[in-house]
Amino acid sequence: MRRASWVAAGISALLVGAALAVPGPAGADPLPINPVVTATVWADQPTTTEYVVTNRWSANSTDGDVIVRRTGTGAYTVVLEGAATSGGVAHVVAYGGGPVHCTVAAWYRTLLGGEDMLIQVRCFAATGAPVDSRFVATYTNRRQIHQGRLAWFVTDQAVPTGLRTLPATYRYDSTGGEIRYERLETGRYQIRMNPNPETPGTAYFPITHVTALGTSAVNCQIAWPDHRQVRCANAAGIPVDARFAVTYGTRVDLLGHSAGPRFASGTLYGENIRDGVISGDAYNSTLGDYGGARGDLLGTGRYQMTFRNTGTTYGTAFVNAHAPHFDSQPIRGHCVLAGWGRSGADTVVRVNCYAWLGVPANLNARISYTTWPYA
Repeated sequence: MRRASWVAAGISALLVGAALAVPGPAGADPLPINPVVTATVWADQPTTTEYVVTNRWSANSTDGDVIVRRTGTGAYTVVLEGAATSGGVAHVVAYGGGPVHCTVAAWYRTLLGGEDMLIQVRCFAATGAPVDSRFVATYTNRRQIHQGRLAWFVTDQAVPTGLRTLPATYRYDSTGGEIRYERLETGRYQIRMNPNPETPGTAYFPITHVTALGTSAVNCQIAWPDHRQVRCANAAGIPVDARFAVTYGTRVDLLGHSAGPRFASGTLYGENIRDGVISGDAYNSTLGDYGGARGDLLGTGRYQMTFRNTGTTYGTAFVNAHAPHFDSQPIRGHCVLAGWGRSGADTVVRVNCYAWLGVPANLNARISYTTWPYA
């Protein structure tokens, strides 16, 4: 078991049948029992055929083991033992600092009454070729919160006709509303949800993360906060149609917690760097308000975000690039986790961002952290 206060780059799969062509979320397989499951995994052995994850940055709320199986170059199956359930949302991001991006191919319960949940992950080099990589994956099907707003959904078509309403098993919104989406053009989608409820006496900054679904080298990202657009492109930056999974919330973490763990989420605006200073916005649960974060530029495409009062030895971090300020501008690349760890009472998350084909670049980066499971 690793016991370091800093996880850093330098320190240190669903196949129901062979004919399955399009991965689908677990909601397609209704269960008589649907437990709430929250899980996160830092997969730290990219070339090992199979291993039980023992690092303390990984956890399964059912208390079952977390197992990672490598099924081919850049292809992995995460097994959450005892976590068979339905619905929910899975996310993944490459870890280690290099220009790698990962997708979720599918997630599903084991067949014939099995007790486990499986999440398939695929990772790709800057060229789009499969590559072995460390990664961080998360899963949650939480549907109850006591404050703020939680929504998650999984698109079921890459090319929907008109405005498509997602089936109930593919989405959840604590406001009770439907979630709909439409394709505006190749690789660009508009999400339509209820407006955020009023938040008396406090400000908020929304958490928004997206993961491309499938077995191809595609990266998706959210547009400017609350534009509620998703943009997808291939490894060369060419817009492509794709399915994707989204988590959206106010005063909640990536895993759907609104209380218990300390958490924060914010954006560093890489396109607005001036004189070596990078500006940002954030929400921090320890303050119950807007702010509580600081961004530092470490080099081209290399950022450090410090979240106040969230320090703990273990926890979960995540990052996406998000689109430029103007929706008319093309998306420019992707971001990866380079590391995270405690710094006194605070948490520091480091990320690296790259233009298409792997060139370091100053992009907008949406960064989140939660102290779960060891708050």
